[in-house]
Amino acid sequence: MKIFLLSESIMSIYENGIKIKSEIDKNNSFAENLTKSISSYDSFLFICNNKRAYEANDKSAKMIFDALIDGGYPFKEYFVLDKRSQKDAKSLIEKAGFIYLQGGTLPGQLKFLKKIRFKENIKNSKAVVAGKSAGAMNLGSVVYAFPEKTIEKFKKRFLKGLGYYEYVIIPHFNLDKNGYEFDVGIDLVNKYFIPNSRGRKFYALPQGSYIFLDDDRHFAFGETYIIENGQIKKICENEQSIALN
Repeated sequence: MKIFLLSESIMSIYENGIKIKSEIDKNNSFAENLTKSISSYDSFLFICNNKRAYEANDKSAKMIFDALIDGGYPFKEYFVLDKRSQKDAKSLIEKAGFIYLQGGTLPGQLKFLKKIRFKENIKNSKAVVAGKSAGAMNLGSVVYAFPEKTIEKFKKRFLKGLGYYEYVIIPHFNLDKNGYEFDVGIDLVNKYFIPNSRGRKFYALPQGSYIFLDDDRHFAFGETYIIENGQIKKICENEQSIALN
């Protein structure tokens, strides 16, 4: 099974603060690796983060579908998997050529992925899977629910994920902004990432970097950091790749 763990490699394009479209990132061999991986273009499946945000889900799915078409991926149709279509989850997952797990908050999406029996149903699919941000994090054995706002919103720090990899993913990593691309008003590096890495291995991915699970082989593409036992080390640069196992 081929899985892309993305910080953000299907880029959101904004104009005057409003998201107007998405684009496939051609840096760090993402477009190249995606092209090599996809074998069927019958359908693209967008799996939501918020199962009841119908309007936002439809809009995001259409933008990503359009980005794929513009990028040369000739999908015939696309579907949105949220509460409206969850009864059809099995058939939608099984027939998809590419499945995208939307970013957002962690626990709600994780619960939905388990509800639709994603891990069981994907076994009968040849789909390539890409998870963005929370979508990537929820695919791990351990999901690290670090605070994204000054007010803590997660009851548990570590959640049980779907188990496709054993380490922890930190998306949107930026050492120049207290560890996170977006301003959350917290020094995440020193207050959370470093102390919480004791006994654990974190892979921190800036924007445009990703980890590619190619069956049993794992590779980091682009700028990548490892945070382990209180230490931070850069292990890969942009436009380079490194095997993780």
